[in-house]
Amino acid sequence: MKIAYLIDRDSVGGGMEYVRRQMATHPNDETRVFFSDRGDCTAAKMNAWGAEVIHVNHLKALLQLFRNPFVKPHGRVIFTIHGIHLRKYDFLPRSFLNRMKRLVRLSLERWLYRKSDQLIALTETDAKDIKRLHGENLPVAVEANSLDVSSLKNPVGLKYCENEFAFVCIARFDFQKGQDILVKAIDLAQKELRASGKRTLLIGGGATFEETKRFVDEKGISDLVEFAGEISNAGVYMTCARVLVAPSRWEGMPYLLLEAVARGRRVIASDCPGNRDILKNYAHATLFSVEDYIALAGLLS
Repeated sequence: MKIAYLIDRDSVGGGMEYVRRQMATHPNDETRVFFSDRGDCTAAKMNAWGAEVIHVNHLKALLQLFRNPFVKPHGRVIFTIHGIHLRKYDFLPRSFLNRMKRLVRLSLERWLYRKSDQLIALTETDAKDIKRLHGENLPVAVEANSLDVSSLKNPVGLKYCENEFAFVCIARFDFQKGQDILVKAIDLAQKELRASGKRTLLIGGGATFEETKRFVDEKGISDLVEFAGEISNAGVYMTCARVLVAPSRWEGMPYLLLEAVARGRRVIASDCPGNRDILKNYAHATLFSVEDYIALAGLLS
């Protein structure tokens, strides 16, 4: 069988990690990854390659697949929803412009979801919300992310030493991931953190990286924060700190937290869908209310 995996771009994040793990479960099939930022996710290219199953993992790739109304994909289309990104608008001002943006995205998602043969949610919470937003009759299945413990990398040859930092946050820099919440908490607790020598390692790159770095510099807390940039296979770097911090505003089912649980690491995380699903019964996790940087500051200090 020929299985095509469609994603927005090649990156070091969880999307590509999910695709790699999916491909590993099909050792006897012919698999290939296509990227929408290269224009490779069109129905014409899927048909030319002979894709029998088209597993899409990003809305941009799904839109590219269905964009041409005159060419339909021959293969079965499966779309995995890695978090409900409409949740973004729950955190933005309820202006007319934001309401229109939400409506446009809602309409686009509804159209694309109904053209797919199968939708996959990563949690029961997301499955219920997808049906609430887009229709009870949508074909939504729940397939939680899983982690092969034997695949975890040993913490050897890393740039930083084991437990060198008090805290580490590993994620692309994006509004969703909430690094702005974390650095606000560090700013609020800077006196206590400095007195106890607690520093934070931030790993990742992305849209809000420069903004976050500028905030740290302006607040005079650069001695408390280390920016490592993007690192491949960054999950193993959670061993470089005593506590992993995950301050996201929303999530799907992040591999990073699955890995933290598998490694028995201490975790401080926002109480959002995805995080909550993984950590609700984990003894070494502490949850705080989403966007509550004051509560987070208390946990850090």
